[in-house]
Amino acid sequence: MRFLRYEGLFRRGVKSTPGASTTSDAADAVMPLDTDLPQGPAIIGVRGRRILWMLGFLALGLRLIFLPLGHYWDLTIDYNVFIDLAHNHSPYETFRYLSNIAVSSRWDTVYQYYAYPPVPLYIYYPLAKLYALLHPHATYFIAESRTFAVPVLTPDFFFLLKLPIWIADFLVAALLARMSGTIRGFRDYLLNPYVLLISGAWTFDAIMLLGLVAAVYALQRHKLLLSGVALAFGTMVKFFPVIALPTMVIYLVKKNRPFKEIVLFVGSYVVACLALLGPFAGGVIEVLGFHDTRPGGGMNWQYIWSATAVFKTIGWRLNLDALAAFGTPMLIIAMLLAYWYIWQKEMSLNRMIIVTLLGFFLGSKLINEQYALLIVPFAWLEAYRVQGAWRWFYRLFWMIPLAFAIFHVPIDHFFFFLYRMVFKDRANITSLNGTTGFEWSMFLWKSPKYGQFIALVLACAFSLLVLVALCWPVRPIRRFGRRRTAPSGRSGDVPADGEATTHDQGTLPTAYVN
Repeated sequence: MRFLRYEGLFRRGVKSTPGASTTSDAADAVMPLDTDLPQGPAIIGVRGRRILWMLGFLALGLRLIFLPLGHYWDLTIDYNVFIDLAHNHSPYETFRYLSNIAVSSRWDTVYQYYAYPPVPLYIYYPLAKLYALLHPHATYFIAESRTFAVPVLTPDFFFLLKLPIWIADFLVAALLARMSGTIRGFRDYLLNPYVLLISGAWTFDAIMLLGLVAAVYALQRHKLLLSGVALAFGTMVKFFPVIALPTMVIYLVKKNRPFKEIVLFVGSYVVACLALLGPFAGGVIEVLGFHDTRPGGGMNWQYIWSATAVFKTIGWRLNLDALAAFGTPMLIIAMLLAYWYIWQKEMSLNRMIIVTLLGFFLGSKLINEQYALLIVPFAWLEAYRVQGAWRWFYRLFWMIPLAFAIFHVPIDHFFFFLYRMVFKDRANITSLNGTTGFEWSMFLWKSPKYGQFIALVLACAFSLLVLVALCWPVRPIRRFGRRRTAPSGRSGDVPADGEATTHDQGTLPTAYVN
């Protein structure tokens, strides 16, 4: 694994922009956008490529192991969405229909069905049609709210559902390697246990993350049209990447880019969003109303209102619903403060995105476990470039959500689909009371009191981590500011494809800060 410690050797250069001033102290200088990017990951000969293939097959093998696992509610919704698409029926119409049933049956004020923008529907439409050809008699499986009933699914469904997520994972890892100049980004992302849980057994957040990471990478490469379209793609998978739009505009303004470039970026984003909305605009607006009324909780301080086994206080649920009414104003205030901080401080685009996400985590009323996937690639880049405390920040940003999921879901509930696939009707007991075979008292997540208490501690710890990381001072990059020596005493000469190539680090610009 020697080459993994030295593959970060690359030339660091700043591309000149036609018509731009090269004087760094000129106030009106048009600054290049790609100073954060190296030339690319160094792969040392055939052996390096062989290790890269090994890492890819290992990551794919681990995801195949996770194939029959899934979150009992979310995966049931995904199956029903497949049935909707197979019959050319809008999931937004099903959402409205089931919500009416939930209200009339007093299950809930809404039925938590497909509540996302329409891009996943475009992606899964041909896959749902293929599933319908393989299973022509497949029909809906509508479970009552807050139950553990799940359908019997076949391996081909899991494969069709998770294939786009796996592809997105590998593309995010490839972009991370390009943005860092080392294939360690490829390795660390794909083999991350938290990423494996989210992409291997849970949701399609990796597809949304691909849009955000690609938008940042394209913006650094001065591909404004592509960046706007990529950000729109991520926004139309899940809404969260929209918070990066003002950040990227601020970045362009601080780089003194021409006004027409800013218009091109914002215009491409808006046009792409409208094109992707298409005929589903009404359903998306209805979904936004649902999210506005959702109660808070998850990995933030508001989880204290949900820890009923720890704090048995009458009326706490009412207070949680009352807090939900202030969720949107709280988020707007937090994001405005984050944008103001980005405008005031000199920082790289990567750090700007991190501050934006931290502001969202701090102001949002609801932070589910999978939301933390948004910050993982950018926190890894910060840890790799700056080192110091950010190495611990990066680890905590995936370890705390992973631990929270273990106790909050809890983790044994991911086995329901595996039990139903293997044991079929004999697994009906799992639908009645959530029995999974992990009822031993040694599993702390099975204790309502201890499990919720640990989840509460982790939720508060995540909120504290967000606050500390947000206030952490900006530090200059260390790793790229000095030369590295290659193994076996070879200075700077790194064999690639059988030839010796010199990778000069270059000098870090004094104005460059993290």
